[in-house]
Amino acid sequence: MLSHVAVQLYIVCMVSIRKASADDYIAVRNLYYRITDGMLERMGPARSWQYDIYPSQEFLRSSIAADTLYIGFADGVPASAMVLNRECNEGYGRVVWQSGIPMDDAMVIHALGVHADYSGRGIAGEMVCYAIAEAGKLGARVLRLDVLEGNAAAEKVYASAGFSYAGTSRMFYANTGWMPFHLFERVL
Repeated sequence: MLSHVAVQLYIVCMVSIRKASADDYIAVRNLYYRITDGMLERMGPARSWQYDIYPSQEFLRSSIAADTLYIGFADGVPASAMVLNRECNEGYGRVVWQSGIPMDDAMVIHALGVHADYSGRGIAGEMVCYAIAEAGKLGARVLRLDVLEGNAAAEKVYASAGFSYAGTSRMFYANTGWMPFHLFERVL
């Protein structure tokens, strides 16, 4: 049986993460299309991302240009991606954050996804751990995110990384319309 430390080292070695560059755009777009395929299959169109709506091509391009889009590679190919920035949905202002830390001191994880061929390998958790470290390096005091209500798998990943539930807010996103989202935070 592997010790906890050995398991952590194994996960770290499974994925290498870096910022996406303009040259990565097509690979990133195609990765998000494949992630969307998997979501549509598992959750149906009402609860999934939608091609070119979320994440939109403009969101991907602007995130790459702003150096806020990160790609995770497994087996040498893009297997996961996320955006880490200081922007949030206005619904974040409708919950009382337990930490009391203002949004000016927060960073937010967006569009974290893993290609279905790589699910169950700890890659989402590794991306979250990377986001925690990166947000700290960038001067944030807290890391926040939202999860569409009913996405228990995502909530489990965040809870295991030390995120606390802050509340539920009905928020509008282009791919879902108005839906309840669970908001989480982790003090850094």
